[in-house]
Amino acid sequence: MGAWETVKIAIVRRKLIANHVPKDSKCPLEDWMRLKVNVTCKKNKELREAMPSHDPERISRKDFEEYQMFMFRRQMKYAEENSPFYREYFKDAGVRPDDIRTYDDLEKVPFTSPSDLAEKPFLFAAVSRTKTAREFTTTGTTGTRKIIGYTTKDLVSKIDIVAAALKGIGMRSGDSLHIMFPTVDAWDPSLLMAGACRIAGYGSSTCSSSDIDEQMKVMKENRSTFIIGLPSFIYRVTSIMGKGTDLKRLGIKKIISTSEPLSESLRSMLEAAWGCKVLDVWGMTEFGLACAVECDEQNNLHTDEANLLFEVIDPDTGRHVPSGQVGELVVSSLTSEATPIIRYRTKDLVALYDPPCGCGSQFNKRMKKPAGRMDLQFKIGLGYKIYPVLFDEAMFSNPEVIDYQVKITKEGFRDVLTFEVESSSSSDDVVKRIVAAVSDITEIRDGIADDLIDTPRVKFIDVGSMEYSAKAKKIADMR
Repeated sequence: MGAWETVKIAIVRRKLIANHVPKDSKCPLEDWMRLKVNVTCKKNKELREAMPSHDPERISRKDFEEYQMFMFRRQMKYAEENSPFYREYFKDAGVRPDDIRTYDDLEKVPFTSPSDLAEKPFLFAAVSRTKTAREFTTTGTTGTRKIIGYTTKDLVSKIDIVAAALKGIGMRSGDSLHIMFPTVDAWDPSLLMAGACRIAGYGSSTCSSSDIDEQMKVMKENRSTFIIGLPSFIYRVTSIMGKGTDLKRLGIKKIISTSEPLSESLRSMLEAAWGCKVLDVWGMTEFGLACAVECDEQNNLHTDEANLLFEVIDPDTGRHVPSGQVGELVVSSLTSEATPIIRYRTKDLVALYDPPCGCGSQFNKRMKKPAGRMDLQFKIGLGYKIYPVLFDEAMFSNPEVIDYQVKITKEGFRDVLTFEVESSSSSDDVVKRIVAAVSDITEIRDGIADDLIDTPRVKFIDVGSMEYSAKAKKIADMR
């Protein structure tokens, strides 16, 4: 590392709020949010007036909601003045920033859709290309390419929340994070994660190979103590390497699952094999990493409400749903400079829960793990909706299963679900257990009872013949 690079890292480290979180903090992520509010209050008289009872050491939920409404109005005004897309969008909708005073007022603001961002990416930009430090691209799970710009300030902000999240899951000086995202070489979030570790003073290693031996080699060489990656690939590593290696002896303290749904049966299997907790993370490239992170309570995900505003709506009416009720997640940026995004429909089905949490968190809302995606749903039988995550619980409850894909066909009037399975055993007993587990899923059971879905079928394929692909489609509708 050159001298100038060392100086730049030192400057950024001083700017990180995460580095000011007390070492003995029980809730580092919430303390980080509290400090973020304090910094913003010092700079904004209007916010101070909106939070007359603000206590720098203790923030109430009411105070925090005032902060969020203030930040939303400020971001909306910034987007209106600097983003060509939002300038026209808000004008056509007849809504102004000052119209938004409460959570319910948000319903006055029109939604932004993924197609808007994909079709008009440069109209969203609120700064010139010369001031854009980095452009990240994402196709997400839909294959629609979107471009998200970041200024240097945006990047520091994302590194800050990632550093706070890593501290929240237990990383300390001397720890090293292994970033395990196969087949996605130089993936933008991987670079952000490695950068956050570097700035925060943690070690890191990145391996984009789908070769399991190579992954294990890199982990051992770097003495990794934490792992982050796609749960499907971590499971694959566990299933294959766990046969001849005692994974508990590697000294992994935590595994962080991200970018794909994590089923509870898969979590249990991974925790038993590695001897550590597996924590879930939810994020979108549109809003950076660590948008929502589990704590050790493993009781839903703590949300980054300092940088983002989360809503849950009825996808049909667009109206807010009560706390704890499942609906579509809508997210708004609160601090973005390059690409502000207001009321973005994520297509993820979640619920939001009010504080507190058993970890000690007092004002931060938690998000239920996404139950599925509206744009990845398929209908079978009498219109029963199924999602890829629906089958993970059933399939990965069988330890012999390494990977699988579901193919939907039709024979006569019945839908047929054929599970192509990579398995360490192809015995009749494994077939019976898979069929029984899948048939016990409510949507499948009801479809069989209606005589509109045939008994699930199992077809074994050779281990390794199903080429691993990041975010591979688990369901192939061939009707």
